[in-house]
Amino acid sequence: MNATIVSKEKSNVKFSFEISAEVLESGMSHAYQKAKGRLSMPGFRKGKVPRKLIEAEYGEGFFYEDAINFIFPQEYGKAVEELGLEPVSRPTLDVEYIGSGKGAKFVVDVIVKPEVTLGQYKGLEVEKDSVEVTEEEVLNEIKKSQDKNARMVEVTGRPAQMGDTAKISYEGFQDGVAFAGGQADEYDLELGSHHFIEGFEEQIVGHNVGDAFDVNVTFPEAYQAPELAGKPAVFKVELKGLTEKELPELNDAFAEDVSDFSTMEEYKNDVKSKLVAAKEAKAVKAMEDKLLDMAVSNATMEVPEVMYENKVDSMMSDFEQNMANQGISMDLYFQYTGSSEEQLKANMEPTAKKSVDARLVLEAIAAAEDIQISKEELDEEIGGYGASFGLSAEDTVKMFGAEQRKLVEDDMKVRAAAKLINESAVVK
Repeated sequence: MNATIVSKEKSNVKFSFEISAEVLESGMSHAYQKAKGRLSMPGFRKGKVPRKLIEAEYGEGFFYEDAINFIFPQEYGKAVEELGLEPVSRPTLDVEYIGSGKGAKFVVDVIVKPEVTLGQYKGLEVEKDSVEVTEEEVLNEIKKSQDKNARMVEVTGRPAQMGDTAKISYEGFQDGVAFAGGQADEYDLELGSHHFIEGFEEQIVGHNVGDAFDVNVTFPEAYQAPELAGKPAVFKVELKGLTEKELPELNDAFAEDVSDFSTMEEYKNDVKSKLVAAKEAKAVKAMEDKLLDMAVSNATMEVPEVMYENKVDSMMSDFEQNMANQGISMDLYFQYTGSSEEQLKANMEPTAKKSVDARLVLEAIAAAEDIQISKEELDEEIGGYGASFGLSAEDTVKMFGAEQRKLVEDDMKVRAAAKLINESAVVK
C-alpha cells in the first residue's frame, strides 16, 4: 500500500493510493465471473465466452467499474488505516490510472473528524444543586400509592363529576352520518383524563346514570383521520354507570400493606430517603452535564456539518425503530402529531450537535490522557452484554470481532474521560 496525503484543508482531505496489478486482477476476475452469465458471442453459449474475447471485443475497460466496486472498499480501508484518518463521510473517487500489468491509482476526497484543541477540562469549578425534600413532596408520593391502591365503588344519588369513571356507550356523527371508528359500547372513561377529544369529558359532567344526551365537539386540526380533522361532530351518548375511587386510609395498616414496614412513620421515612436519593442522583447528573458543557466550551474545533447530519439520521433511525416497536408507522406518527420528517429532524438537531461535540472532546481528552483499557476490562464489559439474553460472559466475548471490540473500547475510553472531568472538578 502506497497511500499519500495530497491536500488537507480543515476536515477535507484528499489522498491517493495505489493498488498492485495482482489486486486489480482479482477485481477483474470477479467482475468477469459476475458478468459472464449474461454475455454471449457467436459460436459460444451464454456464460461460456472467454474473458479475453470479451476484452478484445469491448475493451479491458468493460470490467473496470465492477472490478473497482469489488476491490475499492477493502483497499480504501487499508489506506485510511495507514494514513491514520477517521472518515465521517462517503468518499468520492477519481481514477488516475488503471490497467492490467500496472494496477491502479485512486485519488479520494473525504471528510474526516476535526482536530480538537482542548482547553481546561480538569479542575473545573462547578456548583451542585442542594438537595431538599419537603413534607409535601413525601405526602404527594404517598398519595400516588394511595391512589394506586384505591378500589372502585358505584356512585349513587349524584350526577357525574370530574374524577369519576363513566361507563358510556356512544356513536359519532358528522353531518348526520355515522363515521367509522366513532362507536363503542360500555366504554370506561375516566373524566378528567383527557383521553377523548377536548370538551367531550366535560359534557358528561352533570349527567345521571341512564341519561342519553348529545356531546358536541370539534376534532383537532392535527387529528390522525384526515377526513375528520378540524371538523365538528356530534356524539350520541348514553351514561350507563358511574364509579369513583375509594381511597384507603393512610395509617399503619396501609403502610404494612404497600411496603415492608409496619408503621406509617417508617414508611414515610423510607419514601423520604428514596426521594432524597433520586434528587441527589439528579443533582449529580446535572452537575456532570454542566462540567461536560464547560469542557466543550473551552475546546476549539470546527465540526463538519456532515457529522451533525449523520447523528440526526442515526437518531431518526432509532426513533423510527422505537415507533415500530409500538406498532406505529412514521406516516401515522406525522398525521397524529401534525408534524413532518423535516420538523422532527430540526427538533433533533440541537441534541445531535451537543452529542457530537461532547463525543469529540471526550475522545480528545482520552487521547491526551493516554487512557488505556486492558483486555481484562474490555472482556468484562463485553461479557456483561449477553446477560439479558441468557448468554455466558465467555460466549459473548467470543461473538465480538475486532471491529466490535474497538467500538466498545472507544466507548469505555470516552466514559473514563468523562469520569476524569468529574473527579477532578472543584465542587462549590
